[in-house]
Amino acid sequence: MEFRVCKVCHIKKPLEAFPRHYNNNRQGYRHVCLACRHAHSAAYYVANRESILVRQASHEKTNRIQVNARKRAYNADNPVKRLARERRYHTSHPEKNRAKSARYRVKHPDKVRERLATARAIRRNVPIRDFTHAQWIELQESYNHRCAYCGKRAKGHLTQDHVTPLSQGGSHTLSNIVPACQSCNSRKHTGPPLTPVQPLLLTIAPPKKQRGA
Repeated sequence: MEFRVCKVCHIKKPLEAFPRHYNNNRQGYRHVCLACRHAHSAAYYVANRESILVRQASHEKTNRIQVNARKRAYNADNPVKRLARERRYHTSHPEKNRAKSARYRVKHPDKVRERLATARAIRRNVPIRDFTHAQWIELQESYNHRCAYCGKRAKGHLTQDHVTPLSQGGSHTLSNIVPACQSCNSRKHTGPPLTPVQPLLLTIAPPKKQRGA
């Protein structure tokens, strides 16, 4: 085993404790060990944090496409680290998370309702839950944004009603869902349809792949 003395800490260490040269024209290992290099980098960051953050922000703004592509590739290759990082951020920034969630709910009420409906289907262990947001948009347009039961037009305020309720074995899928106003959906609850309906069986939008399928 080869050894080398670090020029900073003056400790004799195995060659693997030293970083390699980044320059392809130079072979071998550097003369400062990894521990000393990391300590120097940490001290430099603490002493120059503001200027470093300004440079990073400027670089990301100038090279936004490349930076975002690199981040997406890293997150795809390191899903465990990404989830751990997101959990740490959510834990340390509760106020920002609540404000962000509130803005999203106001801006995307349909998507929020869709997620809640999908979550309810998962909790009930529904066998089929492949209904998508794209299908919901298309379904509302097919009904001209009117309630399938009373015919009232309620664009942006329609709810997803399961013809066969989930509690009675119904599926969260296109053939079992019709748009309904909140009043009719509440009156129907888990009973039979208020009026005869014919759910659409065909759609342009494809169903989504179920988790665990």
